Amino acid sequence: MEEHREERCWEDLLPDALGLIFRNLSLQEMLTVVPRVCKSWSRVVSGPYCWQEIDIQEWSQQQNKPDQLTRMVHTLVTRSGDSFRRISVSGLPNDSLFTFIANQ
Repeated sequence: MEEHREERCWEDLLPDALGLIFRNLSLQEMLTVVPRVCKSWSRVVSGPYCWQEIDIQEWSQQQNKPDQLTRMVHTLVTRSGDSFRRISVSGLPNDSLFTFIANQ
């Protein structure tokens, strides 16, 4: 007898589940590779599911451009839907960025 298997597509996973999987990827992969796979993955990585815990510590230590760091923090905090629980970042260039994070 032939066994009947129901196959499911990755894009059919719940956004929360995909978000948990995507958290294991690097920041660069989450921002550049994942959104190009399919529309549902792009929606997940653009929404709050992947950004409850924002860890850009290593990336921020390598940045010498305060404007780039400011844009990244604003982008990721906004993507979190203002519901992030933790953020790890180094070298905040000004108090206004710290205030922005604190107010979220």
